[in-house]
Amino acid sequence: MRHYEVVLLVHPDQSDQLSDMLKRYQDLVTKNGGNVHRVEDIGRLQLAYTIKDMHKAHYVLMNLECDSKTLSEIESSFAFNDSIMRHLVVRMTKAETSPSKLFLLHNKVAERKQIDPEIRDKGKTADQQDNMKLAENKDQDTNKDLAVKSETDLNESDTLISETQKEEDNDEKV
Repeated sequence: MRHYEVVLLVHPDQSDQLSDMLKRYQDLVTKNGGNVHRVEDIGRLQLAYTIKDMHKAHYVLMNLECDSKTLSEIESSFAFNDSIMRHLVVRMTKAETSPSKLFLLHNKVAERKQIDPEIRDKGKTADQQDNMKLAENKDQDTNKDLAVKSETDLNESDTLISETQKEEDNDEKV
């Protein structure tokens, strides 16, 4: 059996039916003796270009281990499913189980922070735990930098306003 990574772009109006659709695909893979290593619901994102007059789509990423017959069956079901706008299947050399960059990038880190750290980190390697901590620290540093920059910008704009106000007051006195 080979490993595959499947990316789906689902019509945004069909997002509520996504869990049932994914369950069917997972059942199909497991029924034929395959494995589902990862399923990530990334969420609605802006498209780079319009597809079928849509500007947004619901992104889903799956990593599967299955035979070619099962894969062709899944791909044909993608073709006949109107709610799937685009799909991409890429053959992988090994199973991917860690969170994808896209998943971490699009506000999913905040959801992961809400989970109890002991439960979240259970079963992860030390490298994965270190990477998660680095990402969290980077997010905190970025937020601090933005807060300082916005405060500086406010002070500069207040100074400019007060200077122009003084000039206007002097013009009125004359």
